[in-house]
Amino acid sequence: MLVVGLMADSGLPERLAGRLAEPLREALTSRTGPGTRWNVEVSRQELPLDRNGRVPLMERAEALRAANGWDLVVYVTDLPRVHDHQTLLTESDGSAGAALVSLPALGGFRARSRLEQELVRVVSDLAARSGIAPRGSGSGRSPGGVRGRRRAGNAAHVHETVPGPLGRTRLLTGMVRSNRPGRLVGSLSNAAAAAMATGAFGIFYASIWSMADASSTLRLSLISVLAVTALTGWLIVHNGLWSQTRTDPNGTPAAMDNAATVITVFLSVAAMYGVLYLAVLLGSLAVISGQYMQTQLGHPVSIVEYANLSWLAASLGTLAGALGSNFDGDEAVQKATYSRREHERRRLGEKKAEAGS
Repeated sequence: MLVVGLMADSGLPERLAGRLAEPLREALTSRTGPGTRWNVEVSRQELPLDRNGRVPLMERAEALRAANGWDLVVYVTDLPRVHDHQTLLTESDGSAGAALVSLPALGGFRARSRLEQELVRVVSDLAARSGIAPRGSGSGRSPGGVRGRRRAGNAAHVHETVPGPLGRTRLLTGMVRSNRPGRLVGSLSNAAAAAMATGAFGIFYASIWSMADASSTLRLSLISVLAVTALTGWLIVHNGLWSQTRTDPNGTPAAMDNAATVITVFLSVAAMYGVLYLAVLLGSLAVISGQYMQTQLGHPVSIVEYANLSWLAASLGTLAGALGSNFDGDEAVQKATYSRREHERRRLGEKKAEAGS
């Protein structure tokens, strides 16, 4: 029986690995034939990053396999990586019996099914290259997985990349998914409180009612986009989320990292804006009678007038949220913006930059 040790970073990689143990065992048996029996052991061990912000799997693979009785070890990380300026999907070493899979390179959608397909392919291929199992039919291909991949390296050590725009698009969406945008909302308690207070305050002023009533849909849309964009930019600058350097020479370029940061924060602020809008809308419906609003506006009112009022008030409240965000801790915001591994790597980069200066 061949035993595969499946390790993963905490968070999404660990959850996916736990769900894939049995499907992976069955798929490997089907792929390599009934003559080879497989067992997949999911380990809760997590490798610490080295000083360059890398997961040192290849250096520790032999010791891990010996200590746990594994024939092969595969590590799933949520750290994005590149190789030769291309999106790195997997790195495997036949002599070490180890493979590293970068989850962000699989993209932001269908993460579980894509990871399962990639694990089946990389484990069966690694077993064949290591000489401990026959090569299954089609093991060099990715069934329904990432198209356009390239292999580079020698017979022992192989890097598989997804070149071009496809690879960059998958990596960017995968990085955003790993960051889990909605998680940031919970760390913006002070910003949300300021936004909520300002939005609620706005619904009591007839001048804001008149402004909302006189504004076109296009103008209200532009105001809301401006508000969300302004708070996004403020959070990035104020909390030091903009990256200029990388600790790992094989890590993602600063431009890609910053693009993922902007999208993550923008989606988080947009989610906060949506919650604020619904809260203000419900509040205005509960507090302001239709007859009184009709008297102030001078024409019959419907749900449209309440919706426009809430739209403008939520935008003004979001702008006020920038002031409240000054009281949210930088460290808390950074931790909520990035996956834990990416936050660790950023901290390592900051320490190296401080030491270098």
